[in-house]
Parts: sequence; structure tokens; C-alpha cells
Amino acid sequence: MSRVYDRIIKAYQFFCAADKSKRCFTLEEISTATGWTLQTVQAYRSKKWYWFLQEEHDAFYCEGICEYPEKSFIRIHTQRTDADTRNLRPRFGLKIDDLIDKARESVLLAVQAYNNPLAAFRTPAYLVLMNIAFTALFHAIFERDRVEYYYKKPDGTASRIIDGEPASWELTACADYYYRNANTPERANLRFLTELRNKIEHRFLPILDITIAGQCQAMLFNFEDLLKKEFGSFFDLGQSLALSLQFTEIATHQRDVIRRLQSKEYDLIRKYIESYQSDLPQEVLQSQKYSFRVFLIPRLGNHATSSDAAIEFVHYDSTKPEEMKHYEKQVAMIKDRVVHVQVANQGKLKPSTVSKRVSECTGKTFTVSDHTCAWKLYKVRPREPKPEGCQYDEAHRDFVYTERWVQFLIEKVSDPQEFDAIPNFV
Repeated sequence: MSRVYDRIIKAYQFFCAADKSKRCFTLEEISTATGWTLQTVQAYRSKKWYWFLQEEHDAFYCEGICEYPEKSFIRIHTQRTDADTRNLRPRFGLKIDDLIDKARESVLLAVQAYNNPLAAFRTPAYLVLMNIAFTALFHAIFERDRVEYYYKKPDGTASRIIDGEPASWELTACADYYYRNANTPERANLRFLTELRNKIEHRFLPILDITIAGQCQAMLFNFEDLLKKEFGSFFDLGQSLALSLQFTEIATHQRDVIRRLQSKEYDLIRKYIESYQSDLPQEVLQSQKYSFRVFLIPRLGNHATSSDAAIEFVHYDSTKPEEMKHYEKQVAMIKDRVVHVQVANQGKLKPSTVSKRVSECTGKTFTVSDHTCAWKLYKVRPREPKPEGCQYDEAHRDFVYTERWVQFLIEKVSDPQEFDAIPNFV
């Protein structure tokens, strides 16, 4: 190994160690660790290392260098031009690189189709493109690992030929080989959406966008996790994606109308979903890897700039119990507030309910018509109604009555003279 490469590797190891320990250092320390002169270190600092080397109070620290492989770090030092993050891309061979590019571009197109507010055929389009993306990613993994991912006869020759080439494994076969006997939530999610894609590919069911949104989001996260696990964090999709803007939830009556219009088609898919999920273990069904569930919680700050991000995902981390308890308390507080929201006209009763209560308590027939005579007789609904008897409901433009009014009527109806006077009042 040449002296130049030896020093580059020493520099990479120095920076990675500092990055992991969050340690600050000087240019002189880099010079000592690598054997480069201070003048060479200063030149590299401005031309090659500017994208990860940060300065703070006459010292430096690294940010993100460990996310890139050693080969990529070496590559930027062999370029005559300034460092470009594209030069940091790990290379695995032309065919593997092309498969990775195909997988990533298919995912971006899938998200674009799903987040398009003008598209109605969004879930099927998303699932078709995600099928292509996962298949390409698995093929890239198998190509790297030198796995023969095509259909073979017992003697090893190709059993299916397409356009003169052995037919490669489809997504289901790829997943079966990759996961083997592991029934993980990721595999359950992939199998569910693959089978669902086959069922809805020729059906128009926009209501499914709501029904399986959690599984679609989990599928995207699972793809990114698999991509980074197998080929490195350079291929992180977060740099290209953003959380899509959401309209308010579709009203219940809108869902009902759509379901009625599509009752036959939707019922077939609904039965498949229920059947599939009924066979899943509880730990898989509840996993975020199978179906992603989230509360969108407003993140408030004292100043306009106090919140770095408007929305952020917080992943559950069992190694940080105190931090996770903090988030659980926040969700619990929100649930408690939702449960205890004050209901309009809480404790107020309609005339029919009042009549029924009086009849049950007195054993006498007391109709809504009798109730009308009663409020007229006892003047409980003048222009300014007595607060203890009833109140006017502005939203519904009618009167509602109190428990105190019910008890008052029970007392009057129990008196024979009063009871006779009520229905005769005009």
C-alpha cells in the first residue's frame, strides 16, 4: 500500500473515531495522526473535507463521516476536482448499481403517485411501483451475494426463459429466499400488500387509500431500512422525501357513500384483509413494521424558530426507557383530553326523553303532547327561559330540558289534580 493511501486510511479512522466519540480536535492533531504536514491538512480541510468537518471555537468536529464507507473516502482523495458527495457513493459493480438505481427511482415514483392529490388510482399505482422497487432491491442483494435468482430445473438449468434470458424470481420468491423461515412483521407487510396488489390491480377502489394507509407507510419505511442495511446509509431516501401535506380526515358520510357505490368490489377486498390479518400473530399485527400508526401532534415553541422541524418521527427505542416514557405520557395526556372534551348540551334532555322518564317514574301515560301543555302551564319557556328548567339550543333551534325539570314534572304528575290540569291547559 502506498504512503498516500496509508495516510488517507489513517485520516478516515481518525475522523470516524472522533465522530463516534463526539470529540473535538485541532488540525495539528490530524497532522500528527496521519503524517501529513499542517499545510497539506489545511488544504484538504477546504478542498476535500469541508462537507463533514465543522469548526467551533478554534477546534473541529466531524459530522456524518462514519455513514460513508472507507472506499468512498479514498475515492474523493483521488479526484482532481473538489469533493462532491456523489463521489462518496459506494460502488458494487455496474449491474448491482443499476439495480439499486432502479429500486430507488421506483420508490420515488411510487411516493409521487401516492401523494398526488389529483390521482384517484393512487394505492394500486403505489403498490405496483413498490413491487418493482422491492424486486430490484432483492435482485441487487442476490447479485452482490452471487445467488442464482432465477427459476431452475432440478439439473440447474433455467426452467423459464423470457426474451432469451432465464426468468428471474418474482417478488414473492425473492422474499421467501431472503427471509427464509423468519415470519417477521416486514415479511407479513410485504406479503399482504403483494397479494392485495394482485387483487386490486384491475379494480377502482379509492376508499382503500384510507383502509391500508398504515401498511403503505410501513412498506416505505421497511424498504428504506432494508436498502440502508444492505448497501449503506448513502442511499437514505430522506434527502428526497418529505412528509406529505394532509387534508382533514374524510367525513363518515363520504366513506359510507363510496362504500355503497362500490359495495360488491369493496366487500371482496375487505374479506381478504380481514382473513389475512386474522391469521397474523398479535405481535406482528401490532408492529409498526407491519402497519405504521402515528399521532400528528402540534409541536409548539416559545418562538418562531424554537422548533427545528415542524414534524418529526420518533421511533420507539427500548434502550431509552425514560425518553420513551416521556412520549407515552404526552400521548396519554392527549387521549385524556380527547375523552374529557366538554359535550355541547351535556345533561340536557329532549321532550321525548322527558316524557318517557316521567311515564316510567309515575306509572302514568305522559306524552310529548302532555309535555307541551306542561311547559305552557308552568311557564318554563317564556322569552327568557328559567335556567333551572330549560335552555334554548341555538344550533338546533329548539329547547332542551334539565334533570331538575324532570323531577318537577314527576312531582306534579304524581298529584291527581295537577295531572288532570296539565292536558286540559290551552
